Amino acid sequence: MNHFEMIRNNDDLSVTLIENIFINHYMPKAPGDFVKVYLLGLKYCQSNSLSAISDKVIAKSLNLLESDVIKAWRYWESEGIVQVESPAGENTRINYFNIASLMLEGKKLPSKKTEEDKSKNLTREMFKAVEYMFARPLSSKELQTINSWLEDLFFTPELATLLVEYCIGKQKKDFNYMNKVALSWYDKSIRTYDEALAHIDSTNTKWANYYKIMHFLGFNRQPSKAETEYMDKWLDDYKMPLEMIFEGCRKMTGLNKPNFRYLDTVLKSWHEKGYTSPDQVVDDRPATKQSPDQKDSKYDYDLIQKKLREKMWSDKK
Repeated sequence: MNHFEMIRNNDDLSVTLIENIFINHYMPKAPGDFVKVYLLGLKYCQSNSLSAISDKVIAKSLNLLESDVIKAWRYWESEGIVQVESPAGENTRINYFNIASLMLEGKKLPSKKTEEDKSKNLTREMFKAVEYMFARPLSSKELQTINSWLEDLFFTPELATLLVEYCIGKQKKDFNYMNKVALSWYDKSIRTYDEALAHIDSTNTKWANYYKIMHFLGFNRQPSKAETEYMDKWLDDYKMPLEMIFEGCRKMTGLNKPNFRYLDTVLKSWHEKGYTSPDQVVDDRPATKQSPDQKDSKYDYDLIQKKLREKMWSDKK
């Protein structure tokens, strides 16, 4: 079996092939920095002699921010000509598609005018929906904030609308708060409407559990950041059911003030022992052993009582 490879000792003498379809139809409307990232990745894609390269190194090579490199991959992935795979515990894999073969399979070339018109219509509908939710026109600063979600975070208009709806549903109408939520979603790699819905459902469930634990401890307030970190450990890392956490709370009935640190120590011990139900905690209570003195305590007590009675009667005589 023969394997073939072209050996080149100087990377500058190598050649990177770029499809004209990319140059004619994809490159003109793409941000310049994103084109740089695509071309550098294409060079590594076509050369077996080059080692793997991280987003951090790519950013340094192109004089960009690492976040810009990540945005570039998301952009080209949304265009359908690149696929980003990030298996758990493994390095990210960037797959480049041959654009011409995609065309043969039925993928349509992007029409700049059609895409722009569609985008403008969706954006226009988004602003109408947001103004309806606020029951007033948006200020220039608010419009700028929403536009930053679309341009810098690559939110779709549908995703931006959902974000505003979600925040207003929580009685949070401040755009500074909404912007923090947007950045949080971006950091969590939430890019689609369905991903956002799943995240919201998970968050609502988690906060419901937070309040159940707080109420069981006698707190009628929102948990602090440190307290949520403790509860995240119990719920997410330990995978503990609420019944186990409540059992741990009962261990503090003798304390004047519930202590999260003490509760964490108790639950950590149970987790290390592999306990998954309150029954295991009850069964684990050490059996009370009677000492020899305790076994004879009833006899000793009777003997003492007898001697006291004899002494009392002898005194009366």
